[in-house]
Amino acid sequence: MKKNIAFVLLMFPLISMGQDNISIYGFGTLGLTYQDNDDIVYRSNMRMSKGSQGNISLQNDSRLGLQIDWQMQPNLSFTVQGSADSSGAELEWANLKYNITDDLNIKIGKMRFPTAMYSDILKVSYSYDWVRLPEDVYGILPLTSYQGAEVNYQTLHKGMEYHVKFYCGKSKDTMVGGDKVGDYDIDLKHTVGLNMSIIFDDFEFYTGYTQTDITITNAEINNYFNALYSRDDISAKQKSILKYYDPRNKKTNYLSLGFKYSYKNAYLLGEYVNMNMDNIISDNYAWYLTAGYHIDKFTPHITYSKVTGRSNYNIKVDDEQIDKDLQEMVQRTLTSQKHISIGVRYDIKDNIALKTQYDHIEETGKGRGISLHKEKPYKATDIDLFSLSMDFAF
Repeated sequence: MKKNIAFVLLMFPLISMGQDNISIYGFGTLGLTYQDNDDIVYRSNMRMSKGSQGNISLQNDSRLGLQIDWQMQPNLSFTVQGSADSSGAELEWANLKYNITDDLNIKIGKMRFPTAMYSDILKVSYSYDWVRLPEDVYGILPLTSYQGAEVNYQTLHKGMEYHVKFYCGKSKDTMVGGDKVGDYDIDLKHTVGLNMSIIFDDFEFYTGYTQTDITITNAEINNYFNALYSRDDISAKQKSILKYYDPRNKKTNYLSLGFKYSYKNAYLLGEYVNMNMDNIISDNYAWYLTAGYHIDKFTPHITYSKVTGRSNYNIKVDDEQIDKDLQEMVQRTLTSQKHISIGVRYDIKDNIALKTQYDHIEETGKGRGISLHKEKPYKATDIDLFSLSMDFAF
């Protein structure tokens, strides 16, 4: 797959030579992160296998991306976007878009999951003021792209701009786990969602809802459940409880809300996400609030965010060892951290920005931090993270 992605991205510029109907855009980040605790690995998302571990690291934020838009016909276009970072190369967009009218279009192929306000520009760091999007919200969303179809409608009515999107499809990805339990393969099927944004004057409001059937495949967890199903000393009632906790083929839904308000040179924005999972994996709700101020080419900003996990373990199997095992599984996935971030963006040119940011991330003791990975996951801790990045777009 990675070779195929590289081939597509390298060949398109050659194909486009002399073609006025093909546009090429690039984006990237050169990012440094540092935290001084070598017992903890800081990873900015769960798809990364490496990060900062008591050292200066290029792993978390550095990436390079390319997007090609091909206007095939007046009403038909094709878009492909790919990027490469420390976790590998990924084809994130590859879709056909047909404009039914000026206000209505349909897309088919691979697209970004529109589960939050900044999902479409998730990796285009030049587009926002933070070094990285607030991970307390964006880090708990399991997947970023899907294969399927979406219908987009936009209109302007009485000075208010409306954007509505309906989408459906499926997706697969892998979350990097610890040495003990291994990685988690995530498979989403029968995914449907709807979101809407309203813009008027200096205010933007966003809301979205997604429902999907999720299967989480992990060798240790899946083998554990399979072994229990085959035991003769476990009653049918106990097995039905176990099937409720089994993380395979279960309903999951996401609710998201967001807003941004601008007043002169200042702005205030925030988002809230609630993720409910009908299995042993804990539910999560998270939010952040950011305030920023534009001073010529400088934009200082401050963010407070928090993610809290809720255990789904509410019915005991009535077997001492099994209940102990299930409780341990819950503890592994229970997420709880609070996060304060202070940063400054400086726009060197129209397409280049330099950013610096300080983050204090603290586990609350009720669960693990989503970006802190360590040998003793149940002992609450905290880190101070320093980041420096240069973002560019061309």
